[in-house]
Amino acid sequence: MTERTISPDRRWFLAALLGAILAVACAAGLLVGCAPKADGGNAGADAPAAQATDEAEDNPLAGQPVNWTMESDCATCHTAEAASATDAACPQDVAHEAEGLTCVQCHTDEAVLSTAHAEVTYDDKPASKATVATVDPATCIACHGDMDEVAKLTADSTALIDDKGTTVNPHERPAGERHDEVPATCTDCHNNHSKDLPKDAMKYCAQCHHRGTFECGTCHELRERSVS
Repeated sequence: MTERTISPDRRWFLAALLGAILAVACAAGLLVGCAPKADGGNAGADAPAAQATDEAEDNPLAGQPVNWTMESDCATCHTAEAASATDAACPQDVAHEAEGLTCVQCHTDEAVLSTAHAEVTYDDKPASKATVATVDPATCIACHGDMDEVAKLTADSTALIDDKGTTVNPHERPAGERHDEVPATCTDCHNNHSKDLPKDAMKYCAQCHHRGTFECGTCHELRERSVS
């Protein structure tokens, strides 16, 4: 067997390479050992700040006031109401949209709206239900006519039927003490963004009538007769 010999130059090269590797390893160890440690006690305190920073990056308007005016774009925040304008399940809103009506043409009470938006910021969640408190019934009447006029148009409506099969004209309320004391307004039953107007109307009636019963005599008077 032939014995291989390593030349002196090769020995010096290998020794220098090994020394360089050891030097790099020692330097890396010193850097890791000197690196500042994370303070476990402050980790939880830093989390909300980090989350707020992330949210601010996701929404650059976070925390900024909306500075609402009657010229503001309502759809920026009220996305559900804006979507109903093109939703076939909400035909009354689709019809208003087709006529080119804007939000503030129906929601006309600027004082109430201004108060409601006073401290609102862009990252606040909008109200879960559309308000009708800012809609003046006179606005509805200006386009649709008063209750008597509308009652003629809905004389054959079958939208409201109670559990006994009684059909009532939704815009013609019989004269009576309670009806006269508390006259209905358009927005008591109509919400332009609702997908179930008959259900809304039935809820209004059920404030006084038993649910599913329109005629008083079908309940109270018969009970009184049986007792006597």
